[in-house]
Amino acid sequence: MEFNPFTFNRPVEPADLIDRDDEAQRLLELAEGGHASRLSAPRRYGKTSLLRRLGRDAEQIGMNYVEVDFYGSLSVADLITRMEEAYGRLRSPLRRIATSAIETLRPKLSVGAGPLRVEAQAGHRHEATRILGGLLDLPRTLFERDGTRTLVAFDEFQELLAIGEGIDGFFRSHIQRHGDAASYVFAGSHPGLMQQLFGERTRPFFDQARVFHLDPLSDADLIEYIGIRFEKGDRNADSVLGPLLDVAAGHPQRAMLLAHRLWELTPRGGEATPEIWQAALESVFSEHGEALEAVWDSLSRNEQSVLAAFAYGDESLFNERTLHRFNLSKGGAQHARGTLADMGHLQRLGGDWRAVDPLLSEWIVRLGIGGEGGSRA
Repeated sequence: MEFNPFTFNRPVEPADLIDRDDEAQRLLELAEGGHASRLSAPRRYGKTSLLRRLGRDAEQIGMNYVEVDFYGSLSVADLITRMEEAYGRLRSPLRRIATSAIETLRPKLSVGAGPLRVEAQAGHRHEATRILGGLLDLPRTLFERDGTRTLVAFDEFQELLAIGEGIDGFFRSHIQRHGDAASYVFAGSHPGLMQQLFGERTRPFFDQARVFHLDPLSDADLIEYIGIRFEKGDRNADSVLGPLLDVAAGHPQRAMLLAHRLWELTPRGGEATPEIWQAALESVFSEHGEALEAVWDSLSRNEQSVLAAFAYGDESLFNERTLHRFNLSKGGAQHARGTLADMGHLQRLGGDWRAVDPLLSEWIVRLGIGGEGGSRA
């Protein structure tokens, strides 16, 4: 059975990560030296895939690797569960050491259906906080047993802000004592909240980690990655890679989504024609239109207007014609741009601002929002 080689709906395997070698190497060097890193990237930009690559590389040089995903966490109990699950993925015998240490943290708790769970009878906040502190200190326990540094990656670290005031200070109070036992990567996909945690002077993590941002992928790397996989599948996409790259605009997940659809419609032994490319593009918007509309509807009017201005990209946002065309004041446009950047809808590359999601931009243009309509595809 032939499988589609383009993965777009989950993190990719380390071998399939495109053009992140430099970032992976620098993150590994910092971790090996005991330094903390902060990795910020928009959603679907390959952040988690890069963490998986980093974890593989760290284990290859003899480090332990623990990846904790805090996405959707709403309470200390959620944090405990996520950390227990993460340590449950350690390689043996370290997994046994971690499990044994977790058992001793809370003798009044019993084993649930899955990994060790916090039961309602031990739901008092002070007890949960004590358990969380013990989990945060597990790298020291592992280090005392085998002398190996643990690289801990906290993914979607900005979710701590939903837990309650002081939780980041609690994390910092434990992490700062780990010395040679651990290195940390704090990753997040909400630029504004990550900046709040690490960029405000009053916050415990202020200026505590080297900053890494993920840029869009280069056309050259995408051409090689997509072209080789089409060739291996006895297909040719050379004649439509240009339009595909124009729409993808370097966005990792969107590029893979478009390539996935194009592969599906291109017959084995055949060539992806402009007609096939158009059919692939239409199928993408047919399937993902509701999700794009939901994103659009979640924005304020000024935010919609600014995003539409970037989608057309004809002139500067603060050009008088642009402000008039999209019914914006200069102050309103500036505030909305900042909010969109905080939410991860806009990013600044060098001195230029650009929309993060090229499919959302194309959807805006196709609907003729703020313009005269017509697709650029």
